[in-house]
Amino acid sequence: MTHHTGPGIPPGAGRHPYGAWGAPRPPRPGVIPLGPLGVGDILGGALATYRRAWRQLMGMSLLVFGVLALLAGAALLIGAGSVLDFLDEPPEEITPASAEEMLMSLLIGLGVIWLVAMCALLLGTSVIQAVCAAVLRGAVLGRSLPFGTVWRETWSRVWAVIGVNLLVSLVTVLPAFVLFYAGWLGLTGSALFAAADGQRLWDLPGWLVPVGLLGGLAWGMLGAWFWVRCSLAPAAAVFEGLGPVAALRRSARLVRGDWWRVFGITLLAAVIAMLAAWVVQLPFQILGLVPSAVLTAGGPDDGTSSGSLMAGLVAAVLIGLLGALVSQTVTSAFTPLVQTLLYVDRRIRMENLAPTLAGAAARPSWPPYGSPARRW
Repeated sequence: MTHHTGPGIPPGAGRHPYGAWGAPRPPRPGVIPLGPLGVGDILGGALATYRRAWRQLMGMSLLVFGVLALLAGAALLIGAGSVLDFLDEPPEEITPASAEEMLMSLLIGLGVIWLVAMCALLLGTSVIQAVCAAVLRGAVLGRSLPFGTVWRETWSRVWAVIGVNLLVSLVTVLPAFVLFYAGWLGLTGSALFAAADGQRLWDLPGWLVPVGLLGGLAWGMLGAWFWVRCSLAPAAAVFEGLGPVAALRRSARLVRGDWWRVFGITLLAAVIAMLAAWVVQLPFQILGLVPSAVLTAGGPDDGTSSGSLMAGLVAAVLIGLLGALVSQTVTSAFTPLVQTLLYVDRRIRMENLAPTLAGAAARPSWPPYGSPARRW
């Protein structure tokens, strides 16, 4: 019997056989149907993957962001110690030269801390992306991968993912930061004056402020466009065993013609993850107010020292870091899972990947580690 799809519409019309009107539903061996994915399929698939493999995802997230939290805490304590030394000096001994030296040291220190933090964040993000791709590879086919398998697949491809993120950061984040930092430095130097003679702390060209700030904004918009084009590269590096440059080219080809959809779904996933992280972190933020309130309850008239004020601030920040660690452990995998499912969706739509996935799901056993059959 011939199935008709409607007046003027031939049987099997559509970009994919499962997309035709009246066609059977695509098979669903795992967390997503093996056909073109809608927004609900992608978000639901990410949540289903998280429920299925929460031990692997949260375990790796806790390891990664725990190390980052220790680094951030150490940097905070070092910076707080230098500020405390300056605040403990008697006011009459603070000269314009010492204030300028303190400010310059603080600015340089902030720049160094930012650079170290970005490198650590780059490494941590790459590990999470590789873990999500390794977990999702099995979840799409309806298979649960043990932690050891996820660990091996993650570390076998994590350096390629690091290379991808490093190249993207060099093109997008670093130039924008340098421009913004230069503009902010020029603005700060123009606004702050030494107490003694009213001179600027440093002389910088006046054009540095508008060029730096506006240039950073323009480069940030260009970087956002480039970042979306490269957002599927980590998944390509893990799934297809590609190097960093080849993965970036692969992502650009997959995103071509569907930039706004990839951008919109990624932005939606990021907003959901941010809201979830805020809900998790809110109790820690409220708890962080307690040390400052206790240490400064008496006020300056009761002899509260600058050291007590700084101690309260450090305690509040440390509690905030703990809250950030918990929230990132819980929510950091969601957006990479969505991006990996977008990669799968684009390959289904452009390359008819669904039959290959269905065949892999029908195999009685999972291909051995390192086998070419693992590459889609």
